[in-house]
Amino acid sequence: MNGWEQITEYWQGLQPRERVMLFAGGIAMLFALVYFLLWQPVMNSRAEMQQEVLQQRALLQWMKNAASEARLLRGVTGEKAKGLGGQSLLSLVDQSAKQHGLGSAMKRVEPDGKQVRIWFEAVGFDQLVGWLEKIAGENGIRVINVTVEGAGAPGRVDARLRLGGGGA
Repeated sequence: MNGWEQITEYWQGLQPRERVMLFAGGIAMLFALVYFLLWQPVMNSRAEMQQEVLQQRALLQWMKNAASEARLLRGVTGEKAKGLGGQSLLSLVDQSAKQHGLGSAMKRVEPDGKQVRIWFEAVGFDQLVGWLEKIAGENGIRVINVTVEGAGAPGRVDARLRLGGGGA
């Protein structure tokens, strides 16, 4: 007698109620096996992947912010800056300030290593800020340090600047 015949004989020997209970238990066991061997591992894996996606998105956002901050620290915004165009930082700053009408207010310009120090007296604040924005955008020059004090007249300031950069 083989194994299948033994099972069939055992099944025939059971009462109908016992057969129903054994069949229901088999179905429950099948569902439990499917749940624990297939469904639960797939759902756990899915949850782990969702968590990893969230972490990767957070990392991507951090990297975008860091890249943006790096561009700002280099003095390069949006479009690529033109650079110094072969001029020294000192001559470029001096020439640019004079072209923008700041020559009369510029009292002193001196090199400071790879940077430039400039002193302005009674300069128009809006004019000064406009000039700084222009040289930053066009040449990548950045303000390292600035000290601004009121000059007595409305809209006029005394300013001491230290500029650097000029990346291209």
